[in-house]
Amino acid sequence: MFAIMLPVATVDAKKNKQNMLVWGEVVTADDGNGYLTMYKNSPAEITAQFHFIYKDKSKSVMYDLFMPDTVAELHDPVPVEKPVKEVVVDNIIYSALDAGGNKYSTSDPDDPVLAMLLVDMFDFYHDLFWFDVTHRARYYDGRHYDNWTPSNSSRYNTAHKSSSRPKAPDVDLTEVDDAALLVGAVAVAAASAGMIVGVVKNWNVPDERFPYVSISPQVQYFVQSGTMRDVIQFKCRFGNRGGLSFLADLGFSTGSMNESNLFDPGFTCSAGMGLDIGAFSLSFRGKPAFGRYDENFLTCQATYDIFLTDHFGIDISAGAGILSHDDKLYWDYPVSLGVMWKF
Repeated sequence: MFAIMLPVATVDAKKNKQNMLVWGEVVTADDGNGYLTMYKNSPAEITAQFHFIYKDKSKSVMYDLFMPDTVAELHDPVPVEKPVKEVVVDNIIYSALDAGGNKYSTSDPDDPVLAMLLVDMFDFYHDLFWFDVTHRARYYDGRHYDNWTPSNSSRYNTAHKSSSRPKAPDVDLTEVDDAALLVGAVAVAAASAGMIVGVVKNWNVPDERFPYVSISPQVQYFVQSGTMRDVIQFKCRFGNRGGLSFLADLGFSTGSMNESNLFDPGFTCSAGMGLDIGAFSLSFRGKPAFGRYDENFLTCQATYDIFLTDHFGIDISAGAGILSHDDKLYWDYPVSLGVMWKF
């Protein structure tokens, strides 16, 4: 039994300025067989060439894997024959449709035309639908290009469960040292003290814009981790010109697009509160990790609401904060933009 147990093996394709990744793993299923799972985070149609390095140091032939135009997780239905040490991605061809509907292909992930076709923020169009699209992969022996393995192969093991991809500590972020954390805490405390004084002095100053309850669809982006959150934010704003607000949001997160071994995509939510003077707010927001590789952060953000009418406005914010990974703290810089409807 031990001889057929397969270790989990992962590999990342080279990272690039557009944050496009293709990576694979082999997971031991309930039946004792190993199954290949490949991942990508780009909507481009991708053909990836890869091979296995087995535990006995031998190499497999090169395979071709077709990945359709979705940000997807793909499972191959055929068991891997020998214990795998590593999955190596040899080459990737990206394809997308240009403005004229013609197919454009390149092997350069930083190709400027490809970047233009994917509109840079390639995950966003997919995240708007707030669900994951999963396809079955199919790969074929590189020596027999007409020998496709059908995605509905009867050999597919329905008991196969793809585990969360393993994480290696390769996070390349700015770590928070004790001195920097102390300076940041002092700066936030000073800003908060000033806001508290302003809130108290202006609490009873009449302002017809306040109080209110609002709902705001937002796109939030964390610069360092490369995490994008598409959320609906709810806000209760109390007081008058000086006020206090309570915040909560929920939606979908892409997970980290900069580091494959950081956060996974999925449901996201957070809560916080803000100190308000007029339409300006200094808010504190946090989200704990509900799973091992779930996103987590604690941020301080400056927010300004631009009221275009009595009920409609634009919400913009920027700030700084920390995230944790492998018991270490790292800096991150959230920015967000949203539209707001207030009641």
